[in-house]
Amino acid sequence: MKSNAKVLLICRYKDKFSLKLYKDLKNNFKSVKIFYSKKYNEKITKKILNWEGDYIFSFRSLLILPDFIIKNAKVAAINFHPGPPKYRGVGCLNYALYNDEDYYGVTAHLMKNKIDYGKIIKSNRFKIPSGNLDKILELTHNKLYTLSKEIIYKIKNNKDFIHNSIKSNNEKWSKKIKTKSQLDKFYIINKSISKKKLNIKLRATITKKYKPYLKIHNRKFYYLDEK
Repeated sequence: MKSNAKVLLICRYKDKFSLKLYKDLKNNFKSVKIFYSKKYNEKITKKILNWEGDYIFSFRSLLILPDFIIKNAKVAAINFHPGPPKYRGVGCLNYALYNDEDYYGVTAHLMKNKIDYGKIIKSNRFKIPSGNLDKILELTHNKLYTLSKEIIYKIKNNKDFIHNSIKSNNEKWSKKIKTKSQLDKFYIINKSISKKKLNIKLRATITKKYKPYLKIHNRKFYYLDEK
């Protein structure tokens, strides 16, 4: 039986896991509105400004919601973060690979008007496999979808789930948080970098869409795979 709770899903545009989550929500809740997030610093539209209901779910969204919108969710506003509590902000997986972590994770937490700041509901870890950044990103987003689906199902069937999960959870956010501008700088390759560090940096930055680069006299020279 579907819940009568009103839901707003804010998710990534043209993202297959976002679409799967939307379908799951429609199967479990009678009233579901969706907003597709497309870019950083995008304008918050009337669709979000005028919404009032019970739950806001944010999945891979680029929006930072102000307090008054978060408070429009009577029960809870929850963000599904593609990283463990150790890695906050933007580019979490990039930094985890650069730091040669063995494990990574995904996290569900209450939303605040600060990035990755609210109380943690649950965090799942998984071993980082071999392979390139695109492959590990795909795995991460799949794990995030699985966690999101689990949390939403439990919320629907247990009104005390959020409160009980937070109360029994010992997870804490790290103090460090990375910004988009810091990630942009991370993609710059220092000309004096060692061969070992270069290989690590390449694995941590190369995707089909983005490439690291050298910057010389304000001109960018992007890395092209010799293969």
